[in-house]
Amino acid sequence: MPRPSPFADLDATEKPAADAVIVELGRPTRAAFGCFGLTTLFLAVIALAAVGYAVAGPPSSNTALRWVAAVLGGVFVLLVGVLVVVAVRANRIRQGLAVDADAVWWRSDAVLVRLPWTDLAAAELVEPVHIRGLRSSTPKAPSVQLHPVDEDTLKRYPRLLDAVTAGEPAAPGRPSLRFTFRLLSTADGEAVAAALDRFRPDKTS
Repeated sequence: MPRPSPFADLDATEKPAADAVIVELGRPTRAAFGCFGLTTLFLAVIALAAVGYAVAGPPSSNTALRWVAAVLGGVFVLLVGVLVVVAVRANRIRQGLAVDADAVWWRSDAVLVRLPWTDLAAAELVEPVHIRGLRSSTPKAPSVQLHPVDEDTLKRYPRLLDAVTAGEPAAPGRPSLRFTFRLLSTADGEAVAAALDRFRPDKTS
């Protein structure tokens, strides 16, 4: 069953248009969830073993060792609980990017930012740099870069401070800073690229 749009629960008067292209951001991949789950399971097994030893260990076991096992078991149980809470929150978080004819929209839970095209000098999809034959942790998915028309525009969006990166200006006289959003997959990159081609106004100045 597909996940609902990150913008689905917003009021109709303050959300992307019906024909907007929407992609999800920030959600861990299935592989990441799998590794996280295995780690949590491993810690849970250790916790059960420690608690089991403390409660029902052999009669000949040292009392001090049982206390140590009980404390360690409690610590691991607490870690497992924290990891479960983190996993549930990561799975339920609403974070996304939408592109329509009027603006580019970004949402992270209760925070919604609308970037009208008039505030942007350029918008582009940037592929990650990969060196052939060299293993790298660089994400395989592309990023969306939104170039503001001036530095004052950057200051009007303090909620996007964490998304600001530096690079070559979109054109002479434009700021070197821009908003950058990493996508989750190449498929999302293709969808966003098509949306930019469709909705992005002609920016020649």
